[in-house]
Amino acid sequence: MNKTTLLRDYLHLQLFKLKKTSVQESKQKSEMLIQHCLKISKADIYLKDILLDKQNIDDLNIMFDSLIMNTPVQHIIEETFFYENSFFTPPGTFIPRTDTELLVDCAIDFLSTKKTKLRILDLCTGSGCIVLSIAKKFPQNDFIGIDKSSLAIKVAEKNQKLLKIDNVKFLKEDIFNLKINKVDLLVCNPPYLAKEEIESLDSSVKNHDPEIALTDLKDGTTYYKFLISNFKSLINKNGAMFIELPYSPVAKDIESINKKLNSNKSTYLKDLEGKNRVIKIY
Repeated sequence: MNKTTLLRDYLHLQLFKLKKTSVQESKQKSEMLIQHCLKISKADIYLKDILLDKQNIDDLNIMFDSLIMNTPVQHIIEETFFYENSFFTPPGTFIPRTDTELLVDCAIDFLSTKKTKLRILDLCTGSGCIVLSIAKKFPQNDFIGIDKSSLAIKVAEKNQKLLKIDNVKFLKEDIFNLKINKVDLLVCNPPYLAKEEIESLDSSVKNHDPEIALTDLKDGTTYYKFLISNFKSLINKNGAMFIELPYSPVAKDIESINKKLNSNKSTYLKDLEGKNRVIKIY
């Protein structure tokens, strides 16, 4: 390439290369890389005649080489926008999905009706995106985020510092051996895929999201059985659990488990497509 290259031409070349790969939504992902690298808006990419110097090109080439290998954009730029904030998501971190924002909405609706100080627990906290999104809205309450991954806890604590939120405590702990007192609200987006489903996932997911965040290495129902059957030992009177549900066939198994093991009330919250996406137990 020349010493300077028009951004529009550079993008055209990269999109041509990406067409030969299995990368999905390549145009959108390319725009995200460019916006992050050059600190410009999406409109700038197409409306301005931006010239790239050698350093710009070198930096972008590194990013696009990773994208061509189907590395998630969120791991390349180490950032994911979730709910109302940007979260640090380095390689090895489970990438937050927009589907999970319904879980945050459910928790916020529940807490909005309460007037006393409450304790809220987020299990399988990952990057901390769920609990931090909720805690930011309710600084008067106490929050705990738990994950068995040391990396997840470090990432969650960094996100807490970046967002300047001080009412959350993160703990490295196995949820099947919890050593905390009862809480008023429990939220969880557990590993809910059956192990046999992993192979059918896009390579950007199965090769980059941590396996322990995707599956229980069994049939996908382990966490649901534990949480549903231990409701009374985990939740205070007038409290509730909100647990995210998968789109996969495992969802039907979870509904059957809820009917069999749940002695409390429950209801299903639907997403915009009309599918059951969160189960509320109370």
